[in-house]
Amino acid sequence: MHKRSGFNRSFYTSLGIILYGAMLTGCVTTTTGLTGRYDPEKALQSNIQLGIGYIRNGEYARANEKLTRALEIDPKSAAAYNAFGSLFQVQGELVLAEQHYKKAIRFDPKLAQARNNYGAFLYDQQRYDAAIKHLEKASEDVLYRMRSQVFENLGVCYLKTGDLEKAEKALIRGVRLNPGQPRALLELSEIEFNRRDYVNASSYYKRYIEVSRQHARSLWLGIRIARIFGKQDDEASYSLLLKNIFPASDEFKQYLATTP
Repeated sequence: MHKRSGFNRSFYTSLGIILYGAMLTGCVTTTTGLTGRYDPEKALQSNIQLGIGYIRNGEYARANEKLTRALEIDPKSAAAYNAFGSLFQVQGELVLAEQHYKKAIRFDPKLAQARNNYGAFLYDQQRYDAAIKHLEKASEDVLYRMRSQVFENLGVCYLKTGDLEKAEKALIRGVRLNPGQPRALLELSEIEFNRRDYVNASSYYKRYIEVSRQHARSLWLGIRIARIFGKQDDEASYSLLLKNIFPASDEFKQYLATTP
């Protein structure tokens, strides 16, 4: 059985799925001018956006209907195939998801959103080298508004392949593009901690907790940084959260093993 992937999965186990488009905000017009003439391009975009909104709301049948309509209007719409890929991915239909991501890229090789989504999909399947190929392509689009996310994703993939140098460069690019890019900050904090540059590790960590929720991994890192600087209050606070919220985690076991 394939592992199901969805929007709410922790970013510690998945790069997730990135969907952008209009939410359901009311009626959609597909005509132009005073004559009420049908506008195929506007109808195409409206159906794609509605489909994305339905995916976000978990209304998969309606999403399927709208995206099918989009492809009836334009059978070569890369954006529609990309959205369909995400729809099938959240439903656990991984073969169909991959087929549709590939079609999106075939019809528009420069569509950074499709490259990023497919890279995330491949990461989920532990196909890291293939993911890197598509994420590197996505990162070349300097106008892509989520380019910082692409570099974050790319950095995490490089970490999985053991290429620390490329991972760090990609993560730093992500943070430069968006100073609040959460996982990039956490990964950089851990990289600096492991090389014993505790000042920089602490700096990245402080920025991370300003923009993201704590998880078992981040709390355990915070505990270790607090110990280095003798911040007993921080250590007590983080350890209490780790104990109360993530008592079954490996990080809590590591904490117990290092606590007198």
